[in-house]
Amino acid sequence: MSRGSQIIRQWRLICCLESRAGRTVAQLAQDLNCSERTIWRDLQGLKSAGFSLQRQKEDGRSHLGLVECYRSELPLSLSYSELISLYLLHTLPQPLQGTPFPESFDSLFAKIKSSLSPPMLAFLQELERALPSRQMLPRDYSARGSLVEQVAQAIMDRQTLEIQYHSLGRGRVQTRKIDPYRLWYQEGSLYLIAYCHLRQKVLTFALERIRAARPTTETFVLPEGFHFEEHIGDSFSLLRGESVQVKILFSPHQVPWIAERLWHPSQKMQYQLDGSLLMSLEVADTVELKRWILGFGQEAEVLEPKELRQAVRQEAEGLVTKYSVALAERRTRLKGKPEAAPPPKKLRIEIL
Repeated sequence: MSRGSQIIRQWRLICCLESRAGRTVAQLAQDLNCSERTIWRDLQGLKSAGFSLQRQKEDGRSHLGLVECYRSELPLSLSYSELISLYLLHTLPQPLQGTPFPESFDSLFAKIKSSLSPPMLAFLQELERALPSRQMLPRDYSARGSLVEQVAQAIMDRQTLEIQYHSLGRGRVQTRKIDPYRLWYQEGSLYLIAYCHLRQKVLTFALERIRAARPTTETFVLPEGFHFEEHIGDSFSLLRGESVQVKILFSPHQVPWIAERLWHPSQKMQYQLDGSLLMSLEVADTVELKRWILGFGQEAEVLEPKELRQAVRQEAEGLVTKYSVALAERRTRLKGKPEAAPPPKKLRIEIL
């Protein structure tokens, strides 16, 4: 068994000891679906890492648990499982490097690390390596730190801002007056959810396209009926618009990949007799959904609405035309030139 599996099992063992006092080795083995010998080995590993364990005899059987006063040995009176969970969050602010937010996290985790014994710190570091995460490469906000801080302060103070915003749709910088509601981290970037006085509606602004921001003397009250989760609930990713009923048919080859994930809160799945899968969902705006569908190539077919089906078809036809023209131009350029000698075949060697 890999060290990663062992370290995760030991984490689960800690949670069992915290939630159920006085467990026997046999009970712990049943809880974790492993042998008693494995439990004894894990207990020894936890003890070596600095976890405070105790054993009591009852009716001739050993009952294991954590020393009752162990919380006093930890910073902030944390439990072991709380400490582990908190430690694993230390990579959370990495995508926001360059903004003011990670500074407090860095200070917090420096205090936690300084209070841990070397064996326990080594245990937590090993647990972290056993639970790797791979995220989208974040945008660098090092040069925008003051802007992020200014926007965050305006959100807390409920202060209206005047911003210079580069609108991609209009291709120019516009002056907008906004009431900032919330910062939103999505797909490697920061976005600002705010009420736009110009458009008179709640919009999503990309933070990197805010050229400048100036606080005004005006303040605002967050609308009583506004809830962030509901606001973004029907968007497929970022864009919002009128809700659209969508049906997509996925080939049998893609069914395992599609069925195992939640792509949208509204999705409904229907398995077909030929092994394909029909996904129905209701989304606000289909621009981002179209890009997602095209990523599956011929393995996904839009059935409804007809406007989205036509848009995907036009995109596919445009790709065929683009590559056909490029191939024809290449052949024209090469016409009349001596045919290049084929590259030498690579020798494949297999070591048995």
